[in-house]
Amino acid sequence: MLWPPKPGITVRDVLNACTTWLDTQDWGAELRARLPELIELEKRYRTAGEAGRLLALLLAEANSQKTDSDKGRFHAVYETAMVDRAPGRKLYDALMASAVHNLCPLCGYQPVAQIDHHAPKASFPLWALTPLNLVPACGPCNQGKSNKLAVEAAKEAFHPYFDDLGEERWLFAYVHRANGGITATYFVQAPEHWPETKSKRLQHHFVSHKLAERYAKATSSRLSNRRRRDIRLLTSSGAEELRNSIAEEAASAEEAHPNSLETALLHGLAACDWYLNGGMAVG
Repeated sequence: MLWPPKPGITVRDVLNACTTWLDTQDWGAELRARLPELIELEKRYRTAGEAGRLLALLLAEANSQKTDSDKGRFHAVYETAMVDRAPGRKLYDALMASAVHNLCPLCGYQPVAQIDHHAPKASFPLWALTPLNLVPACGPCNQGKSNKLAVEAAKEAFHPYFDDLGEERWLFAYVHRANGGITATYFVQAPEHWPETKSKRLQHHFVSHKLAERYAKATSSRLSNRRRRDIRLLTSSGAEELRNSIAEEAASAEEAHPNSLETALLHGLAACDWYLNGGMAVG
């Protein structure tokens, strides 16, 4: 997973960009009058996120925001003035474009297709327009993410703008034969020095986003694309040369992104004696 940078735009920028549309609504001035409140909430969101206390803030705000009298109006501003119309759409597109290599930060391999509200807008309408709460994501990650707020730290969703997952490897793959062909089983293993809660959050993220299944499906095409090349290298130079070649690819991939699907798969291939000794020729 590759985290995008924190947004450089603010809730003030978003509301200002939506002013033209708001002026067509008989309640537009009332909503704009709440800007100081939104700015203060944005500040609290940032402070809590940077201090690792965002879940506590969300739990404290959940009841009051969910019943806010302007809930439907904030939703309308987001869905109509920000998603569907310029100049609000320009800010939406800027958030989408912040994704590294246009890849979803939550899974790390599918292209970004929409924006995810980290704190769901159904429960937190006062953060529906706050860029720090808007994360570029692929469709499956956005649609598969629960709208229910975690009530325990071990199940708190990772926030790409605030959570640091480090540069050590925690995504791994075991390459093996299955159903007459080749597949890979993916799993996560947090570094030993990680706090227990962070390790549990990593496991929860992996399971809740169904990454093992999704990565396994994506592996088929990747193996098909390299199968003939690996067979040629095995035939011409032997298993150890093939291992060294794949290990070099793995090291290069790890340097670029230690916890990508590609890095895990390449390390798994380099460690799989069955594959290196002709297993790629099955199926």
